[in-house]
Amino acid sequence: MCRILTALMRRQLLPALALVFALLLPQSLLAWNATGHQVVAGIAWDNMTPAARRNVIGLLQAAPEDACLRDLFPTDARPLELRQREFFMRAATWADLVRSNGDDDKRACTRFHRRDWHFINYFWEGISGATGEDAPRNRRDVKTPEVDAVERLGWLRQNVTCSTAVCATSAEERATMLAWILHLAGDIHQPLHASARVTTAPGEEQGDQGGNLFKLGTEQRSPSLHSYWDRIVDASVPRREHETNNYGAYLARVMAMIEQEHPRAAAAPRLHAGDFAEWSLESFETTTLLVYPATLQRNVLPDDAYRERAFAASRTALAMAGYRLADLLNQMFA
Repeated sequence: MCRILTALMRRQLLPALALVFALLLPQSLLAWNATGHQVVAGIAWDNMTPAARRNVIGLLQAAPEDACLRDLFPTDARPLELRQREFFMRAATWADLVRSNGDDDKRACTRFHRRDWHFINYFWEGISGATGEDAPRNRRDVKTPEVDAVERLGWLRQNVTCSTAVCATSAEERATMLAWILHLAGDIHQPLHASARVTTAPGEEQGDQGGNLFKLGTEQRSPSLHSYWDRIVDASVPRREHETNNYGAYLARVMAMIEQEHPRAAAAPRLHAGDFAEWSLESFETTTLLVYPATLQRNVLPDDAYRERAFAASRTALAMAGYRLADLLNQMFA
């Protein structure tokens, strides 16, 4: 399968390999879709030092041959620095790409999938933004899993730059660890990856799985609230005609819009360098403030006013994720 992917990239039949894989996966399983994760990585790349860029690319290219990670490196004739940037952005989607597509998926790289690494559950109940009896409140009685995105980010950060014998990690192992960091830094900025809302609805006594159980339609394939937020960028910023077959141009426009609205200088006081718990708590706060308002109904698509609020919150989150990832990698790989 990996050889097939490489051949497809060489022939440039598809504008973005990562996007193709993401579209093959059940949307309820993803955090930000391929667009969201590549926007985060692109903003990060633009704010990384030359040394950090060089060292990060070098390590990612040390990934195991069967990890399907090195296959994401573009092989066209563009300048190397452009292809390295695109590789970095694609690598941020890798942790979603290695999810199995079913029993017929024989790719060796599915062994790198780790379902429980993608999220952290802050259990709560109530209505977003409400006061009084309906005000959001924590449910500390619900058991919290031991493994989560915040815990994993701390572990990955500790090990990914350690090449000494005491760490017992090879360059191949550290390459996939780095790819996980690129991905999870984006994941925990998606509000529904830091939320498990407890309700009286069937099956939600232990939370609604980050909105995956909150359906926005009555059909079997109707989107969930989770997938609605995953795809908020694509839903809010339609592609222009020249971007239909030029995914890179589309990503560049989205990133420029977000960085102009949220410049790094203004974001600097809120970076909370390497404080993964603080990053995830910001996402949880967004959930309790606006994700589940009283106007949101099950089996009904949200109105334009809701989408606009969701997109505004997502633009802030994507900007902060990108700047924070850059800050983290600059410290780790300077």
